[in-house]
Amino acid sequence: MAQVNSLKSLNRESADVSKSDLFSVAPQLLLEEEGFNTRGAFCEDYYERPDIKAGIRSLADAYKRGDYVPPIIVKVRDGNVFVREGHRRRRAILLAISEGADIRKIQVLEHKGDEAEQTLLIATSNDGLPLTPLEKAVIYGRLANWGWSDQEIAERVSRTAEHVRQAKALLELPLELKQMIQANEVAATYASELFREHGEAAVQVLKEAKAGEGEEKPKKLTRKKVEKKSSPKMGKKVVEAMHKSVSSLTKRLDTIKEDGDTFTLTLTRDDVEELQALREKLAELEGEPEGQASENQQELSL
Repeated sequence: MAQVNSLKSLNRESADVSKSDLFSVAPQLLLEEEGFNTRGAFCEDYYERPDIKAGIRSLADAYKRGDYVPPIIVKVRDGNVFVREGHRRRRAILLAISEGADIRKIQVLEHKGDEAEQTLLIATSNDGLPLTPLEKAVIYGRLANWGWSDQEIAERVSRTAEHVRQAKALLELPLELKQMIQANEVAATYASELFREHGEAAVQVLKEAKAGEGEEKPKKLTRKKVEKKSSPKMGKKVVEAMHKSVSSLTKRLDTIKEDGDTFTLTLTRDDVEELQALREKLAELEGEPEGQASENQQELSL
């Protein structure tokens, strides 16, 4: 009996070994169906992002070296071969070819399921690039539109129904807010909180906080950063100054002189100085332009 040294030979000898659904196709036949891939949802120029370009570059180099790269999963429809999992790999192969690599055919695996199963493939594939919360939300929303319940979706992606519900809620956010999430400028959970608090104005709140960062490399906006920019807190000294000034004024209410609709309140120099100091502290708190506080102080007279 001849030695068996290949799966092809073993397949002839044993019923426990069978061929798979792998096929070899020319890379140029692989197509991307617009709107199918949820990666990069709500992003402009997704494939131009530095991290995505770096990943494609790394895959292209792997193809050039002849390293093993998992087969691309495809769906054939009306003679067209559409990528269902492996969009970055497709682009990497084409990049390698454009740089001189002699890649004539690549292995692909044909997917047999319907549209729902093909969509789930994005959520359950081991592509090495985790889905963002919004990219998951698009998948869940698509399945929900096809009649899937939150519990059914949760079971297929090994998560809870509450996770699915919260993820789908992200789809209700304003487009610009979703774009900020996808650009990694703000976390999805915090963006949702801001939207519940401010509605459509949440976008402007984040924009103002972002404008105040003044950093070469913007960092993700957090509640601490946003509140520091948009909702300044009164410090202990300001509160004390305000309490002292108000107390001083209330003690002198009995000195008010009435003349028709006009009232005159007599203040001492100390009273005015305290009010001026309070005005200066409030101006600092509100970020009033330098010099404006002094001008406003002149309105207070003895």
